[in-house]
Amino acid sequence: MTAPLLSLAQILNRLALTARRTLREHHPAPDGICPVCRTAGCEVAAAAREVLATITQLRWHHRGAGSVARPDESAGPTWEPSSR
Repeated sequence: MTAPLLSLAQILNRLALTARRTLREHHPAPDGICPVCRTAGCEVAAAAREVLATITQLRWHHRGAGSVARPDESAGPTWEPSSR
């Protein structure tokens, strides 16, 4: 059960764990057939891969949001040195 007190990071961690477990269960055999779905192109495994890719993208985007962007060097300095 997901309580309303879970943080976004906790929810993403639970989604990632579920997606990884799904990928383990739907890992194709050497012949390329999914043991659960019994198909060559397992849509469940593809969806789990997409979930993991999205979570990774969100984590990188969120991690970069707090960083300070470097100013464009072609625009020149944003401060003027003192003339002392």
